[in-house]
Amino acid sequence: MSRTVLIVWVLFIYLLCSSLMNIDAKLIGYWTFDDKNELGKDSSPLRNHGKPTGAVGIAKWTRDGIAGGGLLLEDGQESYLEVPHNDSLNMTDQMTLMCWVKFSNVGVPPDGLDQSLIWKNAPREDRRFFSSYALRVFRTKLQVGSFAFEADTTEGKTGTVPADPDHPIVGEWYHVAAVADGAEVKIYTNGKEKAVGVQKGEFRPTVQPLTIGWDLRNPDQQVRRAVLGWVRGIMDEVVILSHALTQDDVKAAMELGEAGKTLENFAPFAVEPEGKLATKWAKIKASK
Repeated sequence: MSRTVLIVWVLFIYLLCSSLMNIDAKLIGYWTFDDKNELGKDSSPLRNHGKPTGAVGIAKWTRDGIAGGGLLLEDGQESYLEVPHNDSLNMTDQMTLMCWVKFSNVGVPPDGLDQSLIWKNAPREDRRFFSSYALRVFRTKLQVGSFAFEADTTEGKTGTVPADPDHPIVGEWYHVAAVADGAEVKIYTNGKEKAVGVQKGEFRPTVQPLTIGWDLRNPDQQVRRAVLGWVRGIMDEVVILSHALTQDDVKAAMELGEAGKTLENFAPFAVEPEGKLATKWAKIKASK
């Protein structure tokens, strides 16, 4: 092979890899919970794997997810998935948080229960706000709604309050998405826009962990465990993206879940299975 041809092939592969990396870079985390033996596995290219843990019990696998397996967070076990900090989990001005959840306990009216679905903990030195960004459920006692987004942003606290006016019902699956586009933040429940708020700047970076199913607001304050944000139920198809999905995108993701399908072939982020790039390279070499 001549030097010129070799250089051309190297350049071609570089551009191919760069293209795939640019596409995949927007997918920050995708936890399917399909593998019982690797419950915290992140299927995104960034491999932000988590560890099942808990204060009383431990987060478990269940076959009863919306699409395959799911993350079981049993009532009374105070369990969750903890994802160690990685700089990729610090967002700038856009993001999408998305998941499926089915509650086994939403609390007794009129108080209800706070439940935190996705939570990136705020810098410990800044206790004005608890989360760098979060997708959560407010308790009914607060009278501000249910599903909501909140974040610690450079120009103050950003949030969707009032939140989704409809409170979840035990035993029903909900598809919930929070989308920030740099100007507004929106909550979509089951594909419908339910709440909107003004985004006040960029998201403040933090080196604290990300948690799925709890919020770590004050892990040392054991006496308040009963009112902290443990999720009671099943979570599935948890997604973090570094860009804003459209409402049509959110609805398309929901429809895949309703059909019992994962987001592996979801157009806004095509998950590259391990070895797929190597397979493409092998085909290229074989075709010479």
